[in-house]
Amino acid sequence: MSDYNRSHRLTIAYIWDIPGPRRGVAKHGLGGWSIAGITTFQSGTPYSLQNGSDRDNDGFSDNDRPDIGNPNAPLNTRAMIAPASGPGACSTGYSNPDTGACVTPGEVHFVQGRGLPNARTVGRNTLLTGGTNNWDIALAKTFAISERKRLEDRWDAFNAFNHRQFVQVPSSDVVNSRPGQFLNRNFTDGGIRSMRMQLKFLF
Repeated sequence: MSDYNRSHRLTIAYIWDIPGPRRGVAKHGLGGWSIAGITTFQSGTPYSLQNGSDRDNDGFSDNDRPDIGNPNAPLNTRAMIAPASGPGACSTGYSNPDTGACVTPGEVHFVQGRGLPNARTVGRNTLLTGGTNNWDIALAKTFAISERKRLEDRWDAFNAFNHRQFVQVPSSDVVNSRPGQFLNRNFTDGGIRSMRMQLKFLF
């Protein structure tokens, strides 16, 4: 899958001048309102798992990917190669860096690979980040001062509904990801709502 692939994307831009009374006292409070915004829905970004070590001894580890241990195990479980003796030794040959426990490849989803890639080696761009569900909304009220002079009060809300946006690639290195952060999308949340207000004099 291409790095630039986004299977689905929908963007809606809109503006609505809300109908209100044109005469009388009520027009000052109920007239002159408008609402505008941009709403975006998008599929997640594809990304690849990193092995964390140079498994094929070609001098580069950036493009090396891990193997799949148990495809039915939770996606965020992993195992790295552990020594058979000495500090951090495991009789199974593997340890889980998130729990510190000795594990077998059958207990975790991803396993640090060694040697040349094989049939169990993870493919390129096999995982997706969370998608986008974003609403940017502006609410404005215009006060007529004279025929040519107006005062506009505007409120802007970015990510108005405060949706969590897991759009960044999580830590995806089997060996080097910190404990608890491997494929943990909670560390990628960019969904905080932000707002601003402005007053504009038009003449």
